[in-house]
Amino acid sequence: MEQKNSVTDVAGMSNGYRRPRTSADFYDFCTMVLQYANYEGWKKDELRNETNQSPPLDSSGSSVNSESTSSGQKDKQSEDDEDSDSFNLVTCFCGKPFAGRPMIECLECLTWIHLSCARIKKTNIPEVFLCATCKKKQRSVSPTSPPDKAVKRPRRST
Repeated sequence: MEQKNSVTDVAGMSNGYRRPRTSADFYDFCTMVLQYANYEGWKKDELRNETNQSPPLDSSGSSVNSESTSSGQKDKQSEDDEDSDSFNLVTCFCGKPFAGRPMIECLECLTWIHLSCARIKKTNIPEVFLCATCKKKQRSVSPTSPPDKAVKRPRRST
């Protein structure tokens, strides 16, 4: 009996080959994570897009509900401001905002840090990430043995 490889391609066919990850794959992954982390915000965006239809027009071509449209535009503008606030939100220790750059969350303190600030390559993202501050705290709390001293070896005579 022939044993099949568990690696499958996009079509679901088993071919034994796993394609390398691309920057587009990483971008899609980050988008998915951001959608998951801000689930309520994405639902609001979807609802806003669904309800963002033009109001009915009267015979002169102007909108029937001009007051409600202008107040709706103000509401939309304030929601857009909130979205841009999250886009400009500063969580990383570098002091710069998210601004669409890929970030990773510390498992311990839940702080979001730019991948570049954490010195993590997009191709080598760890499953579990601890920021430098939490790593230091973890090392100071956990009992560790002192580092081994370098052993001096006698020189060989040739």
